[in-house]
Order: sequence, then structure tokens, then C-alpha cells
Amino acid sequence: MNDNYKNILLVYPRFPPTYWGSQYYLPLIGKKAAMPPLGLITIAAMTPEGYQFRLVDLNCEDLEDADLEWADVVCLSAMLTQKSSLFRVAARCRAAGKLVVFGGPYPTACSEECVPHCDVQVLNEGEITWREFIEDLERGSYKPVYTTHDKPDVTKTPVPRFDLLNLDYYAMLVVQFSRGCPYLCEFCDITVMFGRRPRTKTPAQMLTELDAIYETGFRGVIFIVDDNFIGNKKEAKRFLVELAAWNKRRKHPFFFGTEVTVNLADDAELMDLLVKANFIWVFMGIETPSIESLKETRKFQNMKGSLVDRMKAIQGAGLLTYGSFIVGFDSDTADIFNRQIEFITDAAIPNAMIGPLVALPGTPLYTRMKQSGRLIEDMTGDEERTLGSGYTNIVTVIPRKQLLEGHLRVIRTLYDPDAYFSRAIEMFSRMGHPAALGERVRRLFFLLASGVRNLISKWMSGQITLASIRSQYRQQQSVMATFPEHYKQASRVFTRRVMREYPDQIPFIMHYITLGYHYHMFTFDHAVPGLTKLLQEE
Repeated sequence: MNDNYKNILLVYPRFPPTYWGSQYYLPLIGKKAAMPPLGLITIAAMTPEGYQFRLVDLNCEDLEDADLEWADVVCLSAMLTQKSSLFRVAARCRAAGKLVVFGGPYPTACSEECVPHCDVQVLNEGEITWREFIEDLERGSYKPVYTTHDKPDVTKTPVPRFDLLNLDYYAMLVVQFSRGCPYLCEFCDITVMFGRRPRTKTPAQMLTELDAIYETGFRGVIFIVDDNFIGNKKEAKRFLVELAAWNKRRKHPFFFGTEVTVNLADDAELMDLLVKANFIWVFMGIETPSIESLKETRKFQNMKGSLVDRMKAIQGAGLLTYGSFIVGFDSDTADIFNRQIEFITDAAIPNAMIGPLVALPGTPLYTRMKQSGRLIEDMTGDEERTLGSGYTNIVTVIPRKQLLEGHLRVIRTLYDPDAYFSRAIEMFSRMGHPAALGERVRRLFFLLASGVRNLISKWMSGQITLASIRSQYRQQQSVMATFPEHYKQASRVFTRRVMREYPDQIPFIMHYITLGYHYHMFTFDHAVPGLTKLLQEE
């Protein structure tokens, strides 16, 4: 080890407000960020002994001068949405004379943009490039860019350094089972980064990671961050069988959520295994009800049968559903906005993220748009335009003004409180299988008992105190007092209906009220004003 570079500061840039970020939701549950930076704590685990690490997540805390004074190297990992924060903090670190290293999805996709802002870029998958960088660092030298086209064997990836996290900051913790996806969606950069052959960890490897989380004292939700958890169904099933047994041995400390493709609905065995392994929700890229647009973007896995029926099958298996949607495909016509509203309503997806088509660097869509002269920006706009409502970097077939007006109508309609809670109620109505009262009551008490057990565990370990409970309660009441009156009323109606008609879903009442509040407030505080401003510029 080179003593000039032994202290490595890991910094995660700040996210601006987004639907994903849950910024309005987090204060209601006493948390500061939805999830921790898995990439940073994974490269820490890949580093030889002798190096010292600190983690500063700017979504949770400030970067202090003392942190910079301690550091020899500052490593930052970022997604595109963190770009502005990334550049700001990098400038501060370089001004302090620190070696600044960039990595993660955004630098990997837009390396040339990052060159002026850092000293080193460690791109692609860290199992290869991070180790090469560390080997050079130990010799006292380094290259400006480390990159590879090779795909590492993830069965050799070490357990992330969960000990670097302040667990009180996060709503959920994260692990990764697989990388890659077998599908060829034109707009998606996952196959560009990770390939079409899903590479999976072993069940034993995953259970070791869960053991490590268990030993931290954390109890709650774990997000398996795979872009398509079921890309390799055979290996996913093998893991789920082992996970169900692990949960039982550990007395069910965790619940899980993940991202899947819609064809989950075609595999009853897989859905059953997910539920038995304590999965409570799945997030899907549904994109559009338009067959023509699905065909255009090569999302063939969504074209089999009725999408609404497939959502019903997944919900009927006992899984809560979340989805993402896109408008602005070449095949979209003027009625696509009403069709999206109707589909999301019929599919009973309470939390639906929708936005215009964007060409991400490296994707087939990006190449097609560039070759046809329809690429209007290279993802270099300011933060508001990169993230803002209505942003797209392509010339869409549907006129831009019509695209903005339609998008505005969709989000206003979807996040009206009555419409939002109506979709949640309809989703709950489909989740009564098996519908026997005994099973519904068993599930209710299982969830409630798990919550009480986790609370007692945190109390006994000193993670929470009476004072901290009172403080969080006061904070929640303060925020809830600001709920718009219409939202409060709709929440009360929702609560009464769930308690009366769907008692097995009682544990999720506050989840949907608080998360719905975030979607409602982000829509009307950020998205609607952003779209309105863009329309005024037309």
C-alpha cells in the first residue's frame, strides 16, 4: 500500500427532487434517503486491507472540512440525475488538493463530459477496473481512465461494506443478485452496461450478504436492485427457495422488493416463490399500452396477451405493483395520453412514474436519433432541464407542445388524491387470493408481529429510545399537518375502506398515504410548474 493514498473518502452526490427520491415521504418515516450507495460500499469491499474508508452520503449529511482534511483520495459514484451535485463537490475536493476519482453509471456513459472535473475515471464494472486502479495506486501512479469491455464473474464479488453505513439514514437497504438482461429494449442502457446474459450470484453468496445485514441489527425492507431480477428465471427460483428457508430460520427479519419484467405474470411458480420468500412488491417497466410503440421499441416481452390481465395475475398472486411509463414514441398518436390514464387506472397501479422518451448515451435509440438528425442535446443541459418535467433530448414525432400538454394532463389526473387512492383500493381488491378469512388474518398478524418484533429489537439494542420515538412522532405530525385538505379527506376515506374491506392490507395503509403524499406534492410542487414553464417557452 502507498501511504500517500491510504485514506479513501467515498462521497455520494445529492439527488434533486424526483419521484424516485421520495423527498416528501422520508420525513414522515424519520429517514433521510431511500437507499444507500451500494456501488461505493462494494468497491470498498474489493480493496485490499490497509486502506481506511469513510462514507459521506450528501443526501443525508454535509461534507465537512474535517472529512477532506482526512482524505487522500475522494471517490464519487453518480447517476445522470446527480450530475450537478457531482461536479460541485468534485470542484471543492480538487480545490482542497485531493485526488478525485469518478465512477458509476453517469461517468461510464458520458466519460468525455467528466474529463474536466476529475483526475481519474474508473468506469464499467469495478471488479475489473477498480482493482486495476488500486494496483496502480499502490505503485504511486495512475491512468486518467480505467475501462473494460469484459464482464466479471459476480460470484467472486465480495460482501459489501455495510458497516460503513449509518443505518438510521435509510428507508431500506440494498443488495444485488444479478447483472444484465436478456431483452433488447431500444431505449434501455442496461444491456449496454451489463450485457444480455444475466450473471447471477450464488444463493449461498446472497445469504451471506443477508447475514451481514442481519448482524448490523437492521430489520425492514431490502430492495434487490437488479434491473431485471428474473432475467435468469432458473437461478432466481433456486435463490428464492433458499431465501424462503433463510427467512424462516431467521424469524422473518426482512421483506423484499425488486424490479422484474411483465412476463413474471406468465410464471405462476415464480410468483408463488416470490411471495413465499417475503417479497411484497415488484417494479416493472410497462412503458405503454400501445402495441405499435412496444413493437417499435422492441419490448416484445410486454406484447403477449392483455397487459391489464397480466397486472391482475401479479396482484392476485399477492404482490403490490409499481410501474414506469413513457410517452413520445414515434408510434404514439394524440390519444396516447388518454390511453395511458385509462391503462394505469384499469391496471390499478397506484404509483406510476411517467415521462417523455429520452435517448440515453450508448443505447440503440441514441444511435438512431443521432444518425437521423433528431438528437437535440447530448445530455448536457442544466440540472432542471436534464431532470425537469417534460425533458427529452430527441425530436419527437408527436409535436412538442402536444407532448407537454398531454404529459401535464396525465400527471394531474393520476395524482389527484381520489384517483390515486382509488387505484390502491382496486389493487388491494385483487390481492385476496387465497381469500379465506383465516389466511387474510394470518397475514395481517404476521406483518404486524414482524413490525413489533423489529421495534423491540431496535429498542433493546439502543438504536431507538423513547425520546427518539417522541421526536419522530412530532416530526410526522408536523409534516402531516401540512397535507392539503383534499389529500387529508381522501386519506381518511381510503383508511376506512381498507380497514373495513381489506383487513389483510392494514399494514400498508400508512405506506400508501405517505408515499402518495410524496407523489402528490412532487407532482404539483415540481412537475406541474416545470411543465407549465416549458409550455410557456414554446
